[in-house]
Amino acid sequence: MEQIELAAQPRSGIGKEIAKKLRKDGFVPCVLYGPAYKEAIPLTVKALELNKALTTGARGNVIVNLKIEGDKEKARTVMFRGFQRDPLKRDIIHVDLYELLMDHKMVVDVPIHLTGKAQGVELGGILQHEARTLKIECLPNQIPDKIDVDVTHLIIGQSIHAKDITLAQGLKVIGDPNITVALVAAPMAEVEVKTAEEAKAEIAKSFEVKEEDKKAEEKTEKKEEKKK
Repeated sequence: MEQIELAAQPRSGIGKEIAKKLRKDGFVPCVLYGPAYKEAIPLTVKALELNKALTTGARGNVIVNLKIEGDKEKARTVMFRGFQRDPLKRDIIHVDLYELLMDHKMVVDVPIHLTGKAQGVELGGILQHEARTLKIECLPNQIPDKIDVDVTHLIIGQSIHAKDITLAQGLKVIGDPNITVALVAAPMAEVEVKTAEEAKAEIAKSFEVKEEDKKAEEKTEKKEEKKK
């Protein structure tokens, strides 16, 4: 599991105006909480350092060694637990940090990475990546950056479910074990292709009918002109 360093500063004031000034100065307001806290601790982190931390392959599932300015304790082990974004700019405007107990299991969403080329794709099938993450229960130091799922053996009509994935020791799937992770769907049915061709033929025929109606209308107009 990837770990990063992040520095934080205590935050004494609260409120929209103070938060707005902090963001203008390049900081993001945040709070630190956890099972050992009676109430959340208000902090700030530098926006640049925060964005750098979130560009890791594990994204939000990264263990952070948080060092608080003026704190005599050693760095605290935390994880990102929530973000608030500006609805227009999409910039992060607030962060929730959760301090971990390394001997307590937790539940996280881990990205799924499909590997190999499915046999069914060679025969014209379509590989569909259904579930993009898997909910896993484990200790904080066991959180994987991703879960590799080999799809090489899949033929047309076959699928892989959560229960089919072999996980490392200490990891446990939480939720529906029958959720589909990946499948190889059959190519477009022949009847659907014919239907598309028939639709094109009908469109062409409608243009021919319109053209015939137009010619008939022109003949009628010419006859009317001769009578005059």
